[in-house]
Amino acid sequence: MVRESKSPHSTPTFCVRNPDGKWRLVHAYNKLNNATVPAETPIPRKDVLLSNMAGCELYSALDQVDGYYQNLMRESDIPLTTASTPSSMFWE
Repeated sequence: MVRESKSPHSTPTFCVRNPDGKWRLVHAYNKLNNATVPAETPIPRKDVLLSNMAGCELYSALDQVDGYYQNLMRESDIPLTTASTPSSMFWE
């Protein structure tokens, strides 16, 4: 869902050409990325994961390529996603 925004945060949005000549939309989230505090979550070791999975009857996998836009976001974080267009319109 996209809606008009009055957020003080915004990221420039523009189009660039792919090597094949097609256009794609780009959001430059550099400032937001620089202000983000990285999660201090260690990556589990493969042997520990495999040991924990031994004997399980059910496994699942998440496809984040097709499911990316279905991730939930806190309402308070939505203004951080505001994109500004060259015509100075703001959308979140």
